[in-house]
Amino acid sequence: MSERIRFTEKRIKNLPTPDSRVEYYDSTDRLLGLRVSPGGAKSFFVKKRVHGVLIRVTLGSWSGSVVSLVEARKAYHEALEQLRKGINPNLDKKRRTIENSDKRGTLASVFASYLEAGGTNGSIKAITRRGYGYSFKHLAAWGTKRVEEVTPAMVETRFKELTSSSGAYTANRTFGLLHSVMVYSMKTLKRPAVNPVGNLKFHKESPRRVNVAPETLPAFIAALDSIKGDSGADLYKLLLFTGLRKSNAMDLKWSAIDLDKKTLYVAVTKNGEPLYIPLSGFVTELLQARKNKMQGSLWVFPSHSRIGHVTNTSNFDRQLSEKGIKISPHMLRKRYTTTAKLICPGFVVDILTSHVPTGSVTDKNYTIPSPEELRPFAEQITAELLRMTGIESGTG
Repeated sequence: MSERIRFTEKRIKNLPTPDSRVEYYDSTDRLLGLRVSPGGAKSFFVKKRVHGVLIRVTLGSWSGSVVSLVEARKAYHEALEQLRKGINPNLDKKRRTIENSDKRGTLASVFASYLEAGGTNGSIKAITRRGYGYSFKHLAAWGTKRVEEVTPAMVETRFKELTSSSGAYTANRTFGLLHSVMVYSMKTLKRPAVNPVGNLKFHKESPRRVNVAPETLPAFIAALDSIKGDSGADLYKLLLFTGLRKSNAMDLKWSAIDLDKKTLYVAVTKNGEPLYIPLSGFVTELLQARKNKMQGSLWVFPSHSRIGHVTNTSNFDRQLSEKGIKISPHMLRKRYTTTAKLICPGFVVDILTSHVPTGSVTDKNYTIPSPEELRPFAEQITAELLRMTGIESGTG
């Protein structure tokens, strides 16, 4: 089944998901097609006969960000020009793939393979994957080098350069990643013979002992309520009143929240254990109001990103900074933990914040309270934070 329409980004975005594969053709570039699959995937293509043979060239997938309509039109005209000359772009692509097959041992390809394999442990979280991508950009100039061409001297020099330009933390993270990638390469490709990062002296890091002073919270809440949209305000309030890690909050699905039972479940946390905690009345109200506005969204904090949910807080941080507020998401977790420690037994705080209990053997292995047993503590912590922020809750 096919149909001819005028391609625009908006029209492509709003095309219905079919029961069986559908192809659309553009009314302007008449050989430019768009295939829509039952799963909702959309990909551009061009079809033309060359020497009597119908050739189909895929131009890329549309998802609002992978290949835009403008990029597709450019690729369409380039492919069409080749087809008119009797050249099959598919065969050319295959030839180039063969020519590039010997690049398997380059640093960039090994890094890609490392990510695909899930790192050294076989599993990499999406947010960690993005972090690795940012770190690897600092080594982009070495991407085409074979892993055995990266020397300890090169590592030492670049480590010092990166420390000077971006700081010790960035340098440590970047070359910690490179060390892991090299370990992976040594196991899978049997090269290099020696890890070039093996003898590097990393910078000593001390925990950042920075917290949110209680007296600054009212101004923080006022600034939150004035930033653009409501995702940032709701996300940061959720972080403050639950102590959730930013990564766990950003990729929350509504399926993980039971607003009737007032509970939240996170299957995988940083410590490897699931988190199952009660939601205070205030947090339940916050989430219920948000769900009413989401109109069936899968995510608690959806976005127009390829992943579908908010993936970083830089935009929110910038808006807060412009209003004179210097508070990071992790500082909100510290504020929650500090407040909780002054109210609750230590093992309760560890459970609520998904930390490994640090108390006795009983606390670590035999104390497993249910959300209902934890609920009074969650309400006490919320009440104290509401007092600090000056927010009036309707829960009574």
